[in-house]
Amino acid sequence: MEQLHKDLIQCYKNQLHGMRVFHKTLSQIGIIQNDLIIEKGSTTIMAPKLVELVSDVFDEDISVRSRRSSVVFARKAATYILKKYTHLSLKEIAPYVGVNDHTTVLYNIKTAINLMETEDWYRLKMEEIEKSIQEYNIFVTKN
Repeated sequence: MEQLHKDLIQCYKNQLHGMRVFHKTLSQIGIIQNDLIIEKGSTTIMAPKLVELVSDVFDEDISVRSRRSSVVFARKAATYILKKYTHLSLKEIAPYVGVNDHTTVLYNIKTAINLMETEDWYRLKMEEIEKSIQEYNIFVTKN
């Protein structure tokens, strides 16, 4: 089973390298723009997985329509994490966190940043989330 995992990780790395080369070629001939570059060493965590991680850390279901403060804090954290770790637009983030429009997403991101600067408990939860993301990235790139 361990060999299978190693083989799958190696296949993933090979495919990622191939996509980087393909992206560079498309960029050089002008079919796509450089702002879409896949950075070296980066991995992609899908948005639903990030939302699940935030939900686990805050022990709340973010997709539920609720105004309970614990859900609201978790929703703000999820919007911040999705903006930071994905290439989704504000409009694309909205459905993942159970809000209606991009302005609410923007407000939630700004509020999350403010909370991290002013509230120790919130900053610690966000650090826990980011540590989990970093551990995932290290696992994927080292295997």
